[in-house]
Amino acid sequence: MTIRRRLGGAAGAMVLGIFLVGGAHAAGLEANGYDWELLFDPATYTARGTVAYVNIEHDHSNPVVFPDGRTVVETKDQIYYNFGIKGDLGPNASCLVSAQNPWGTEVERDLIYAALTSRAVTEKLTSTDLGLTCAYGIEMGPGVISLIGGVSAQYIKYEADLPTPMLTTAPLEIDGWGLGWRAGLAYEIPEYALRVSAIYNAAIDYEFEGTAFGFPATAEETTPQSVEINAQTGIAPGWLALANVKWTDWSVLQALDVDTVLGPISSELAYRDSWMLSAGVGHQINEQISLVGMLTWDQGASKPVSGDLYEASASMDRWGLSLGGLFNVNEAVQFSGGVSVSTLADGSNLGGESWDDSYIFALSGGLKGSF
Repeated sequence: MTIRRRLGGAAGAMVLGIFLVGGAHAAGLEANGYDWELLFDPATYTARGTVAYVNIEHDHSNPVVFPDGRTVVETKDQIYYNFGIKGDLGPNASCLVSAQNPWGTEVERDLIYAALTSRAVTEKLTSTDLGLTCAYGIEMGPGVISLIGGVSAQYIKYEADLPTPMLTTAPLEIDGWGLGWRAGLAYEIPEYALRVSAIYNAAIDYEFEGTAFGFPATAEETTPQSVEINAQTGIAPGWLALANVKWTDWSVLQALDVDTVLGPISSELAYRDSWMLSAGVGHQINEQISLVGMLTWDQGASKPVSGDLYEASASMDRWGLSLGGLFNVNEAVQFSGGVSVSTLADGSNLGGESWDDSYIFALSGGLKGSF
């Protein structure tokens, strides 16, 4: 056995189905999270691109302000992406160059409602993470233990339309770069298609600059740290069990405060730390086709007050079911795709906003080439 991992065949590739778990963290900031799984691909050189479209039905009303029950806050659909190129640097080391969008959200409010509540009419946050992640493997017992480390240059842009006394809007736009790092361990036993990995992603500090009302605007913010554990193991010929546990330090985000010439503008978040748990199974039907199914529970980041009443935001507990498939055109080319359906419970917050049971539908597709 070489020191470099060799999980082999469609069984090892099924772990890519974990991507389908990461549907929208609705009304929160998380879009795509981080994905370093390509680092463990058994090919010497491999490249993969995955894109997902997520439809979010999570609208809010405010009966106190508008008794007619009209929609006052609409959560917009999202597009997520993840691209990576991995190469082995020898029998015991590999590196992954990646581009992904870990954070994102977009909401639109009724103009009059936004003016009455002193909030933005539209808010949009987008991100880009450009990363380099490497692993170094050492034989240990029947398997291989890998030391993992990496760095990222991460960009975030925040855009908003602010209401004016004349019921028009004025643009706000700020952006900035931050530097992040990650570290972790993985242990693999190829004979059983077993792998357990744990990766810590550090928090990233930002200093944003831009304009609001046509004048300079600034802000400071920190994106949360996280710890993610992925596990897989063969349970029978052609069958693979998958599991994922993730903790995110959302409580670092209590509000986004932007300093402008007219005074500070604040978007209250009031987040708490949260957990996400996933479990599933994959099955290799034949040499070309494999299927995977995952069940996910996401705790949600909104800070509860009591029962289904929350302090500010509407990032709720989410239950999701994901189904995906892999099709090997040949040894070098693989297509992947899947769907994910999630439900969000009804609730309300201290601002008077309320929402009914909500739904998230995601559709993803990807292409991988190896040699």
